[in-house]
Amino acid sequence: MNEIKVSICVAYYNRSEYVKECIQSLLDQDYDSFEVIVVNDGSSDPLTGAYLDDFDDERLKVIHQKNTGFVGAIRAAIDASQGTYIAIQGAGDVSLPSRIKKQVEVLDNKPQVGIVSCLFENVVFGGKNDGARKKRGYNNSHISANDFLAGSNPLGHGEVMFRRSLYDQVGGYRPYFKFSQDLDLWLLMIDHCEVEIIQEYLYERRMFMKDGVSTDGAKQFLQKYLAEFARQCYQDRKLYGKDLIDLYGHHGGLFMYPNKNISNMIASKIINGQNSGNNKNNDFYRRFSTYQPLTMKSIISKIILSIEKVPILSRWTSKIIAKLKQ
Repeated sequence: MNEIKVSICVAYYNRSEYVKECIQSLLDQDYDSFEVIVVNDGSSDPLTGAYLDDFDDERLKVIHQKNTGFVGAIRAAIDASQGTYIAIQGAGDVSLPSRIKKQVEVLDNKPQVGIVSCLFENVVFGGKNDGARKKRGYNNSHISANDFLAGSNPLGHGEVMFRRSLYDQVGGYRPYFKFSQDLDLWLLMIDHCEVEIIQEYLYERRMFMKDGVSTDGAKQFLQKYLAEFARQCYQDRKLYGKDLIDLYGHHGGLFMYPNKNISNMIASKIINGQNSGNNKNNDFYRRFSTYQPLTMKSIISKIILSIEKVPILSRWTSKIIAKLKQ
């Protein structure tokens, strides 16, 4: 094999029914100088490893290991790779044929750019919306730290390519972040490079209802917590040169600041649970709200929780929720 320019790294756990389409989309890229490194992260479905081993292509390397979780698996894939550029691919997702070529062109021609993404289409697999498609655009092609701090992550993760030198410089994915590990990585990198989103749809991101984060309330809850902590870590590094993980490792999260976004997120969980009649987790969320700052939404959620304990007043709950939605 000639010198490798791009290493496409994939962390795979189960989803055997999508292995062939996912990996074949990478092998069919309109680009020559690449390798594909797939870590089978202790899949409990034996077909996952079997289908990966069925491929006969010298560009593909499959590593079977005991389960470590996504961060451990993707770090292992990158450690085993040799490309100048690292491309991430989500397990089960599909890259369109020109994705790698067009992202390489950006990094080759713009040395100031360290991270390059593209537009992508979300596709639902399973559940009542099976087959639904929604294109996710982002009009601003040049991304700053404020884009990561202000709201939702402008990058989807699986469609991203970055420079290995930049990844090594910041230390890579941090094991602390079981979720939102991508946001943390981009915030580690953002002050050392520019970020560009190619304004073309070059990637199909699958949303798996069976095992995806988007369908698991507990995973979503942790993901949003960790996203806010990643943002806090960035701001701490700007102010103090270090963040709480630098100082205290896995204990760093014990010192997370009260956060209005988390307060509103908890309040939304409580209000939505009450509105849908599925309020069995409200006491669970209530205990987390104790340490968060008061917002208008959190005050309303506390009123709702108080009302539901007084039967004669509970009929007012729906009116409060309806007012909140206006």
